[in-house]
Amino acid sequence: MKKLLFVLLVLPLLVGCASTSKAPIETSEAAKKFEKHTQKAVVYVYRTGRVVGAVSQIQVKINGIEAGGTGPGTFFRWELKPSTYSFMCSTAESSKVVELNVKAGEHYFLRQDARVGISSGRVTLVEKDEKTGMNEIADCQLIVSAYRQN
Repeated sequence: MKKLLFVLLVLPLLVGCASTSKAPIETSEAAKKFEKHTQKAVVYVYRTGRVVGAVSQIQVKINGIEAGGTGPGTFFRWELKPSTYSFMCSTAESSKVVELNVKAGEHYFLRQDARVGISSGRVTLVEKDEKTGMNEIADCQLIVSAYRQN
């Protein structure tokens, strides 16, 4: 019975596995220099390489527009015009929204985590301070986003 329960809980996570488009190493390393932009805010959405929920992809939207999906040990980086933005992360089972009022010349860090759920895992999204965000992104790989600001 325990084996059947394990299979029922783990199999959906394995099926939910999807690939991400990683940026070239040089671009990823440049993004981790954390340079500030004088006329825009720099926003990072990242996911550490945790084992729990490691195989499932977490979808990201900015103001309702698809940006792509993260995998374990990956991050997005966007330079955005000062304004208020809604960041939504979701799996088939849950979603989380964080609104940020971003200012030029500032960094913002949003950390995603996946937790075991019934069918596909549950997602969390939490704003982190600059020091924590920079440290946690150090071991992550930049991924290409589909989001383009008008």
